[in-house]
Amino acid sequence: MFLLAIYLFLLFNCVICNLENSPRIVIVGAGASGIAAASKLYENGFENILILEAQDRIGGRIHTIQFGEYLIDLGAQWVHGQINNVAYELAAPLGLLENTTWKLALYNSAGTKIDETIFKDTINVFENALYNISIPDIDISVGEHYEQKYIISISFAEYFNDHPEINTTLQKDLLRFFNLIECSLSASDTWYEPSIKAELEYEMCEGNLSINWKKRGYSTILDILMKKIPDATKELPILNNTLLNSEVINIDYTKNNDSIKIRTLNSQEYLADHVIVTPSLGVLKANYQSLFNPPLSESKITTIEGLAFGTVCKIFFQFDEPWWEYNLNWGFNFLFNESYRNELENDPDKKWITSTISLNSVEHKPHLLVAWVTAKGCRLLETLPDDKVLEHSMDMLHTFMGKDYNITKPNEMIRSKWTQNKHFRGTYSFHSVESEKVHASAEQLSEPIIKNQLPIILFAGEATNKRFYSTVHGAIASGWREADRLIKLYAKAL
Repeated sequence: MFLLAIYLFLLFNCVICNLENSPRIVIVGAGASGIAAASKLYENGFENILILEAQDRIGGRIHTIQFGEYLIDLGAQWVHGQINNVAYELAAPLGLLENTTWKLALYNSAGTKIDETIFKDTINVFENALYNISIPDIDISVGEHYEQKYIISISFAEYFNDHPEINTTLQKDLLRFFNLIECSLSASDTWYEPSIKAELEYEMCEGNLSINWKKRGYSTILDILMKKIPDATKELPILNNTLLNSEVINIDYTKNNDSIKIRTLNSQEYLADHVIVTPSLGVLKANYQSLFNPPLSESKITTIEGLAFGTVCKIFFQFDEPWWEYNLNWGFNFLFNESYRNELENDPDKKWITSTISLNSVEHKPHLLVAWVTAKGCRLLETLPDDKVLEHSMDMLHTFMGKDYNITKPNEMIRSKWTQNKHFRGTYSFHSVESEKVHASAEQLSEPIIKNQLPIILFAGEATNKRFYSTVHGAIASGWREADRLIKLYAKAL
């Protein structure tokens, strides 16, 4: 028995020794999924880990910055839901989160505030038109579904009959408004792109969908993952093993000895036994042909090309003094009538305004407002200089809200530019009608590349999460998934 104990002790230490020297794991990208993968690997004894990050910072599409006296999020901002949401499960027990309760208002482009009851009731009617149906056999777009329901639905007809003040013109304006809401949720250009089937199959976490970080930003989740919070003495060595400004331009897995060679833009080369690829779907779409050697399989290419990737963007304004009721969390929504919309569409510099969905308060930051702009407008907006964006934004606010508020000029403005950044090319993925046609799925994107019966190239990131694509909690879970894949692989070797 004593000799057996010694044998097991030596065997265990030999395994740990091998684990320290091998496997060599390179993670491409230090966003939520990459850091989540690294943290789980470190926690399970893996030590030969290197993260290569193209940017000069960690976080990926989580980007918290200082803006005046406040921390703001240019990227991910809210924790969406509580049940089965790993971000919530990590942060809520630490007292870092708070549910947001919104005060909503809808203004039309004549400067008139739409009756609050009508606004809320209309939202309910549209939501019921989406969720009170079974998953269709024939796939159509969200927009086509709504328009069909709008034409034939008894609930729509009854509601509009009960509210004759919602004339045909206003009904059309409301349809365009809900088009923009869908675009803001899916990051699409129009609601004719997202698949209604995919949207109904998507898993929305139960609970409040806009849980805020109080005075902090979403980057707090990175500190939690790295164990810097709640006890900094237990921080994992992730930052020490992350190389910034190290854009990966090629992953070569042609070697017979199973060693993978990773080459970066700054002419550095690294060897690995496994590579976890976490860049955005937008980056994969742009670079998959040059990134992988040998080329990806046809099925993987079809998936990358078939899944959709879009964007939303934000414009933050800071005012000397709030001109709105800053003790409430306001969501000022905009309803464009056809004449104003046409006027803007004919102005190449101003047509981005028609893609603006709302102007919101920022919780715990009473001097800030943030405008949310959907994909079609973002691409134009990001090309304009700050002075024009500010001028056009103020024109928009005065048009919609000038009758009810004494709107002042902000003393500072900042905006996101996700589409112009080659390291992202947008914000998050969605499943379009075209995705369904080619049978592209997050699950297929997540399938690893196998060589000699080993997963050598693994894929993580929000777009690879079949349940929670487009979210931070989906990104985190995908990183854990790929870490678990390697943990189980080496556990089998014991």
